[in-house]
Amino acid sequence: MQEIFVYIYNIAFIILYLWVINVSSYAYKATNNSIFYYVELLYVVLIIDSTFAFSFDLLRTANSGLNVYGRTYYFARILFFLIGGDLYVKIVAKMLMQKQKLLFYIPIIVVAVLDIGHVLFFYGDIHTVVWQRSIQDAGILMLCLLYACKLHKNQQLANQEYYSRAVLITGIFMFLSCIEGIIYFSLSSLNNLSFNKLLSYMKIIGFNEDLFSLVMSFLVIWFAKHEELRADKMHLEVLVQHKMNQYQAMIHEKEVANEEDQVVAFCDYYKMTKRESEILRLVLKGKKNQEIADELYISVGTVKSHIYSIFKKLAIDRRSQLMHVFMEYKEK
Repeated sequence: MQEIFVYIYNIAFIILYLWVINVSSYAYKATNNSIFYYVELLYVVLIIDSTFAFSFDLLRTANSGLNVYGRTYYFARILFFLIGGDLYVKIVAKMLMQKQKLLFYIPIIVVAVLDIGHVLFFYGDIHTVVWQRSIQDAGILMLCLLYACKLHKNQQLANQEYYSRAVLITGIFMFLSCIEGIIYFSLSSLNNLSFNKLLSYMKIIGFNEDLFSLVMSFLVIWFAKHEELRADKMHLEVLVQHKMNQYQAMIHEKEVANEEDQVVAFCDYYKMTKRESEILRLVLKGKKNQEIADELYISVGTVKSHIYSIFKKLAIDRRSQLMHVFMEYKEK
């Protein structure tokens, strides 16, 4: 019965982890936030670790006389923890918007050293699995405390509220997992047969650790979907703004083209020469004589001569009247 429970229990978590990987992958593509990339990798490691662990659990429960927990098993679990710990550090560094620092690796390194020492010198201890789990949870708890200390110095971070809550939840569950380990060792030292069934399940399952995995997985799924929707909304807004800018540019081009056509027609109507037409366009734009001369590479005197000719054809004597005549022509 226990092996069936262990099988279903672990399969359910693997399915949940696959869901988290899928959602994190989409969120990373939408937001380009590398936190989701490292979360994705972390859950891949969790799947490998869980599959490895529960395969050995099934072997043990299927044959209670078989000793499957050899040194290779424990060293493999330590390796998975080191890889996962490195990803934890990368996630924390990204949340703090900093580079990975040696300080954040210290809890992971200390845990690995303690685990290796325990396996080397206490090999054959039936409580090694619980010891590994408890000491590793203590390492993650220390990592959470380091995050809290660093956050206190820099409180202007993106998504600070979400990350702080996630770290707080992680810290609480890791603390409870350590307490669970203490309870396990306390009960096992009593040699009370009434606790044997409970202890057998506590050895296979870290209840607080697995409850944390459940809660955190759903929080990651919610946060990933929230960020993906926010990124999609921002992308849509940028796209809409781009389309609006294109539309306004098109309208402006049409207005400029229409204005140019009207100027051409105006010049044709009053029989302007090519040079007079060029100068007329610049005068309508508010250009001064010197500016017109510089743009057309002619002298100011030549500009004045052409403007005089334009005024004569339009029967006016001031620039303000030129605009008035042009506007009257447009309204015809």
